Amino acid sequence: MGPYRALSMIYESSGDGTLASSPIIENGELPISVFQSDLPIDEKLDRARTELLDLSARNRLLNMPRSSKGAKAVEVVDEVGTEVFRLLVQEGKPFTFLAGRSAQSGEPVDGEAAAEEADEIADLAQPEDDIIDGRGIFSRYADTRLQTRLTPKGLQKRLLELYFDARTLEEEQGVNILYLALGALKWIDPNNAANIRFAPLVLVPVQLERGNAGEKFKLRMRQEDYASNLSLEAFLDRVHGIRLPAFEANDGFDPASYFGEVADAVSAKPGWEVHPDVIVLGFFSFAKFLMYRDLDPQTWPNGGRITDRTLVRGLLSDGFDGSEGMIPEDANIDPFIPPSAMLHIVDSDSSQALVVHEVRRGRDMVIQGSPGTGKSQTIANIVASAIADGPDQGRAGARHLRRNAARPTGARFRGHGSAAHCVGEF
Repeated sequence: MGPYRALSMIYESSGDGTLASSPIIENGELPISVFQSDLPIDEKLDRARTELLDLSARNRLLNMPRSSKGAKAVEVVDEVGTEVFRLLVQEGKPFTFLAGRSAQSGEPVDGEAAAEEADEIADLAQPEDDIIDGRGIFSRYADTRLQTRLTPKGLQKRLLELYFDARTLEEEQGVNILYLALGALKWIDPNNAANIRFAPLVLVPVQLERGNAGEKFKLRMRQEDYASNLSLEAFLDRVHGIRLPAFEANDGFDPASYFGEVADAVSAKPGWEVHPDVIVLGFFSFAKFLMYRDLDPQTWPNGGRITDRTLVRGLLSDGFDGSEGMIPEDANIDPFIPPSAMLHIVDSDSSQALVVHEVRRGRDMVIQGSPGTGKSQTIANIVASAIADGPDQGRAGARHLRRNAARPTGARFRGHGSAAHCVGEF
């Protein structure tokens, strides 16, 4: 059994009850899957899309942890959101972090006594020599140091956790989910007025970096677009009937104006407020929402609607024709796949070789495996084999890679002398 044996192939046909989404109960009978119902295909797709949305308080994009206590996040305090946006995004400057200073002593809190207490300081000391520039902004808001409430040890520990977790998550998922949230909407749970939530408004993709273990961490914007909170937009539209203003990440974007437009949009809600200077560094994932948006039939071109595609119709309504059996995973693959036919650029075990072989035969499949089981290696071999089979096959294979698969796959290509076949992020 090879090191990637946990990777498996799944082949599902309609009508066997293996696909379950939004169960429907009719006339007191046992619940059935939406996919097995007689609903129109557009409604089936809409119900399946809705399940991708997490509109609960567990979603950090709707309920952002503001305090650093117990959360893998760093709350930035006593800063101006628009100034941070100007320096970090528009001017591309890196930031460092400042530990808190107690208002009682004016000195950074550290040592054994502080270690026994919380890592956060409640009352921060205010600077004594702060000056105002020509724009009316205090100098402490126009520098590239982000103030926190954390003690020096607490700050270093938290940044180290974020640094390693961000790197691990990107290696496993292929996407960055570390963002600096600028501005927040304070909203109240309609079912319980005591539950006050804060949802981020502008999310800037960032990375933590340092030259060596002795240097301070620096925060820098990644070469990716900043974004609005797509989950919040969907939540407000679906649950409260509120449309947030249009958002475009371009050179003319003004965060202050956007915050004002959001405040106007929610002005009819008592107790709801926009807090432009709430700033939090933490993990925010868009993956499921991006899938939700990609599956919207309205985003597809006329004459090429998603509900007209053979695979989608097979999943939602028409089912699939029977096909010949697969090569058993525990079989000796040499009689079926000659070594000369394995056009692989990275090592693969027998289960991965079977996946590549079946894809080259035109089989549609789902590849399932936990992190570290060799999915990106398998995809790299699939694309490499498609390129060897012909330019059109190679382009078709690359077009079907999502961003989370494209990055690690591209890294495999570059690491094995095939960088000439990589374009853009891939």
